[in-house]
Amino acid sequence: MSKLSRRDLLSLGGCAALGLFARSATASRLSLMTALAEPLAPTDYRALVAVFLAGGNDSNNMVVPVTGYSAYSAARAAAGLAIPQAQLLSITPPAMAGSVFGLHPELAELHGLWGQGKAAVVCNAGTLVEPLASRADYLNAARKKPYQLFSHSDQQGIWQTSRADTRVQTGWGGRIADALACVNGGVAFPMPVSVAGINLFAQGVSTRPLAVPDSGTALNNVFVLSGFNSSAESIARRASFDAIRGQDASLPLVKSSSDVMQQAIDIGALFASDPVLSPDRFTGLSTSIARQLKQAAKLIRLNRDSAGLGLNRQIFFVQQGGYDTHQNQIGDQVALYDALSQALNAFTLTMGDLGYGDRVTAFTLSDFGRTLQPSGSGASTVGSDHAWGSHQLVVGGAVNGGNFYGVNGPNGSIFPSLAMGNVAGTSDTDTRGRWIPNVAVDQYAATLAKWFGVSTANMATVFPNLHRFASQDLGFMNLAGITTPGCQ
Repeated sequence: MSKLSRRDLLSLGGCAALGLFARSATASRLSLMTALAEPLAPTDYRALVAVFLAGGNDSNNMVVPVTGYSAYSAARAAAGLAIPQAQLLSITPPAMAGSVFGLHPELAELHGLWGQGKAAVVCNAGTLVEPLASRADYLNAARKKPYQLFSHSDQQGIWQTSRADTRVQTGWGGRIADALACVNGGVAFPMPVSVAGINLFAQGVSTRPLAVPDSGTALNNVFVLSGFNSSAESIARRASFDAIRGQDASLPLVKSSSDVMQQAIDIGALFASDPVLSPDRFTGLSTSIARQLKQAAKLIRLNRDSAGLGLNRQIFFVQQGGYDTHQNQIGDQVALYDALSQALNAFTLTMGDLGYGDRVTAFTLSDFGRTLQPSGSGASTVGSDHAWGSHQLVVGGAVNGGNFYGVNGPNGSIFPSLAMGNVAGTSDTDTRGRWIPNVAVDQYAATLAKWFGVSTANMATVFPNLHRFASQDLGFMNLAGITTPGCQ
């Protein structure tokens, strides 16, 4: 047998660790998840599922006022961007004092979840450094505004980090995982999992996410240590491979690399079989967002059923692209909303099948909203441009569903006035219908974090700007029976 160098041996298994973590410098911290701390009972399980609508979702067409439809129609109908009133799926949120609204006609499954009290809308949320109560506040140079407003990459970053005042390298999902690492005991499996590649949302200070492909790849094919078999030569090479990774452990980078490799091997062992969802609620759904949510569902089932896991908290990140609708918005939103609605419904049904109907909450994020004023004209080409505040969906059995949530704006309502320009009560930044958010990302995220079990003491660490906002719990999560882990 020819001699192999250390580099040769490591390269045999290197493919198993690629993509395990966005960064590996502190990956060994994951194997030390406060092993002395007692995890909470498995019955306390909870999961957050972030659904990022990449490109800037035009939520003006997602949630449409039927009472007062004329203002919406006047702005959009002539250009062909308005949804006909008769096609809207009617809802009557109690928070809106009897006013009728409508969901986009392709959100039929989400409309059904709304009727079951499992879906809610958070109105006019967006990136903020501090409250901007009016158009005058926005125009006041002394008031702090988010950096690089209306920029895709910058606003995506802020939605994922909650820091509108400065760029940071950790996301609020990752910082939640940092705060609650103790509740998963000594299980060396990351709390955050991305099914959409590397992202800021799931990065923590001491937490690094696991990155996996969607359900098009079986879990038992995700971390496969290739290059070894059952022959005597292969067994000897594997023994050498394991031994050599224990060398030079005093060197931080070498140790970190070895730790990541070992964790990939350990996770590969946990992924020995591909979990089966029965019934498979995703049957017939082949869109990317459906495949991502199905993989998240399979990981939740694996965690529930595997003796080697039993995590009490999990966080997932999935993404649906295509929302940068400068053109052909009508047709594109039909496909996007149909795929989103069906996938979220299948996921919600699956959580019920697993006994986790009120233990898992999915919620949307997006770069920003879009202008009420159309860009271009004609149904086949019309779109809308980059804006700011937008409406977000929250879905799950623990949601106080069937209602709108938010903070009152200059019109005295949580839902923005659709008057464009410098009109009394408007929240427009200019003359095109770019709504100044009433709700900060921090408030939206903190409401979810509170349900997830983040303590009051840790909120300031997870959300450094939260103290600037009066309402820190928007009320859309049912907190009955919620416990705050004492090990934080």
